[in-house]
Amino acid sequence: MQPEQIAAGLLDASLPQAEWTHRGHLTAAYVLISAHGPSATLALCRERIPLLNDAHGVANSDTGGYHETLTIFFVASVADAIQRDLTIDETIAELDRNAALEWWTEPVLMSVEARRAFVAPDRAAPPFALSPP
Repeated sequence: MQPEQIAAGLLDASLPQAEWTHRGHLTAAYVLISAHGPSATLALCRERIPLLNDAHGVANSDTGGYHETLTIFFVASVADAIQRDLTIDETIAELDRNAALEWWTEPVLMSVEARRAFVAPDRAAPPFALSPP
């Protein structure tokens, strides 16, 4: 799928589950940030990711589905990559699915609290702003 199709599929909850991978998440974020900016993209992700999860039969719960802290981290990370003029492919190569573990310990990042609301990094602050509105 083309990047714009992935982003559109997130927005209208039609993206096939097979495309909703880590790469799909980052691709949608890249397209949406490029079009709308990071704050608007974060608002869209907060609304649309749970709806897409519902469409896929994935529960948004204390153990699965939407994760607020990771969403904020990856929107901020992708925005930083765009600001540094990285392409989508370069951004994906730089941000593997465990990238947040450089800044958070796993117990904190995988906690119910971090899934439900933003929890600040407990290792160190990343070199870009994490600004949850």
